[in-house]
Amino acid sequence: MTLSKPGDAVERPAASPNADIACDTSIAVTLREEGVHERLLRSVVRPIETLPDGVRVTFTAASWDAVNRYIDVESQCCPFLDLAAELRPETVVLTVTGRPESQELIRRIFTSSRAPDG
Repeated sequence: MTLSKPGDAVERPAASPNADIACDTSIAVTLREEGVHERLLRSVVRPIETLPDGVRVTFTAASWDAVNRYIDVESQCCPFLDLAAELRPETVVLTVTGRPESQELIRRIFTSSRAPDG
């Protein structure tokens, strides 16, 4: 489902919050093959904000569909993560959080490539 007006939001709580901190690489390949992660990295508009339990990343509003696709796939790949996004008038804000053992992985998701570091 594509949402299209400011104030729309998506929340995907961790399906398995206590699962091993390991990603399903077969699912992660989907993001790479579709180019979702690269499109998102190009649309980051602010430095990544580090939160006590994860990160907050701000994208252009035009990234709404890509952020939704990212959440769909990432929630399958890493079921121990909490994922949420909000469409604002000029931006999309994605929040990725998880338990303490997942913090290194969460920060690498968007800081290991061309995304600004925060």
